[in-house]
Amino acid sequence: MNIKQARAAMSHPAFCGLSRQHLGELIEELAPRWEARCESVRRERRRGVRRRQAGAGPKYELVFTDRVLATFVHLRTGLSHEALAVIYEVGSSAIGRAISEICPLLAERGFAGVRATWEWWARGQGHIRLPR
Repeated sequence: MNIKQARAAMSHPAFCGLSRQHLGELIEELAPRWEARCESVRRERRRGVRRRQAGAGPKYELVFTDRVLATFVHLRTGLSHEALAVIYEVGSSAIGRAISEICPLLAERGFAGVRATWEWWARGQGHIRLPR
């Protein structure tokens, strides 16, 4: 299965739980926030402004659209990181990173089930401190 076939299959409402139109609108809405968050993390890691041109350096294994799809499919179906990794032809750790990056964006957006799951996971990992 190539990436285009995987994307087409995972974007079906039976897997992700959203119509393709709603999914497209959601991706358009969340993409700028994700980019801003990634750039903030990079700026913090390098302790200042970029030293190379934008676009230099390693590329993501999964583009933003696939990260969102993998997250929705995982949350909706419970498909394991390993199974999603086989579908997208990446490592299971890439799927785990994608899910951990997208869940906070979905929680901020108001996806109730995602917020509860993300808060539970983040508490356990020590990423955030929430009042009990």
